[in-house]
This record gives sequence, C-alpha cells and structure tokens, in this order.
Amino acid sequence: MLFSNYAHILCIYYQYTLAYLSVSVHPSKRTEYTATLSTCGVMGFVIGPAIGAVLSLINTTILGLSINSDNSAGVFMLIATSVMFWQTLLFFDGKDDKTGLSIAGDNEDVKQQNKECNDTDDKSKKHEPIPFNHMGVSLCMIIFYMHYYSFAVQETVIVPMAMLLYSWDALEINLLFLGVGMLSLVTALSVRYLTRYVEDRTMLIISIFTGFLGSVLLIDLPFTRTLPMWRFLVGFSLITVAFPIGRNVVLGIFGSVLGEVNQGRWMGILFAISAFPRVIGPFVSLELLKSVDWQSWLEFGIIASLFLGK
Repeated sequence: MLFSNYAHILCIYYQYTLAYLSVSVHPSKRTEYTATLSTCGVMGFVIGPAIGAVLSLINTTILGLSINSDNSAGVFMLIATSVMFWQTLLFFDGKDDKTGLSIAGDNEDVKQQNKECNDTDDKSKKHEPIPFNHMGVSLCMIIFYMHYYSFAVQETVIVPMAMLLYSWDALEINLLFLGVGMLSLVTALSVRYLTRYVEDRTMLIISIFTGFLGSVLLIDLPFTRTLPMWRFLVGFSLITVAFPIGRNVVLGIFGSVLGEVNQGRWMGILFAISAFPRVIGPFVSLELLKSVDWQSWLEFGIIASLFLGK
C-alpha cells in the first residue's frame, strides 16, 4: 500500500512536470525537452537496480535507527523525496506556468512585441487562439496506447519466453534487461538531439515502423517453436528502441495539438490511457501465449498488426 501511494505521488509529480514543460517551452523545442525529461526517467530505471544492490549490503545503525537490507531502500527514497520537495519549494515558483493558455499568453516580452506589431499593422488585430486539434489528439492517444501495450507485453512475456525457448537462467535474463536498459537510455538521449534535425512526424513514423519490424522478428513459425536466438534478440531490441522514440515524440506533439486548454488535465488523461494497457497487457498476452502452447506468432502477430494499422 505504501509503495502504491508513493508511486501514485511520483506519477502526479511527473505529469505536472510534463504539463508545465508543454506550456513553458517553445513548440519547436518541446519534443527535445520532453526527450530530455524522459531520459532522466530512463536513467532511474537503469541506475535504480544498481543503487538497490548497493543498499542491500548496508547493515548499520544511525541515531538509533537500524538500517539494513529490509529498509535501506525506503530510507533512500525518503531522503530523495525530501530533497525533491525542498528543491521544488525553494527554486520552483511556477510563474512561467501558462497551463490553459497559449505559449504567448502571459509572456510580457511577446505581449509587447505583439502590441508593437498591432500598432503598426492593425490596432484591432488580436492574438488568435490556438485551436484544439481533435484528430491530432485522438491519434496521439491511439499511438501512445499502442506503444505502451507493446512495451507492457514485451516486459511481461520476454522472461518466460527466454526461459522456455533458450533455457536461460536468472543471470542471463538480468544481463539481457541490463543491455536493453542501456539501449533505451542511448535511444532517449539520441531522440533529444535528433529532434533538432528531424521532424516530429518523421520520427513518429520511424517509431511505428521500428515497432512493427521488431514484432515481426519475434513471430515464430506456426505450429513450431522455431525462433532463432538472433531474431529474438534483434526483435526485442527494436521494440525497446521504438518505445522511447514513440513515447517522447507523442508527448511533444500532444502538447502542441491541444491548443489553449488545461495541459495538466489532458496529460493526466493521456497517462491514464497509457496505464490501461499496462494493466490488461500482461493478462492478455499470457492468455494468448498459453492458448497456442507458448508460441509467439499469435501475440506478436497482433502487435505487428496494430503497428501496421497506424
């Protein structure tokens, strides 16, 4: 229960951060900064297990409090959360937060420029509101759902698949996830710089195609268990690459197509949609795999079809 509450609080904090970023950063830089923020999150996933391993070795007493492998992670999270709280309280005033307004809404410099331009050209001319792009918002939600479903499935079924198909032990599986964690981190860092030269739409298409290709490679031959290890590794790697690209680009585009609405509310809706496949994905994928005797063609064939349909 305590862990669930802590995760819920962090999720709210993260969503507000994304909402703030969406309205305080220029649209041309939105995807780049979103990728930077997501890179920090990925680093947490990669470095977190290493920190946990070190903390598990602690067995000491500080100010009468016994700290050991059972509670050291909790003490660390308490310290980290306290630092985050005081940093926010002391250094974040929120004055640049224009949630619900356009980028130029409360910016005095832009207001002055608009005023001068209006005085010169047309004094009656006013700032036109940014329209709510219904089609763009809908597509972002669908693509976001699709990427999160693919991610939820692969993080659920890869372990039993590797153990069943290749008889891997815990060490080999941990090394696999360490490798793809680093790959995800490198991809997230790359997205940050690629957005300066490649259009968001192009990168979104790349993420969909990469996810489709990775899913196809993970499809075995029907009625057999033939899935060469190289296809397994390459397919898993491609899906791992597709997720941070698609996720970061969708978040960047989403803030732009919303128009002048409450960014925080809609970011919450988007992440609620992403949570749904992470809830049902593991159950659906495992049932589909068991229904065909742990062959992968059905599950990953469906995922490939989802990517292809976009």
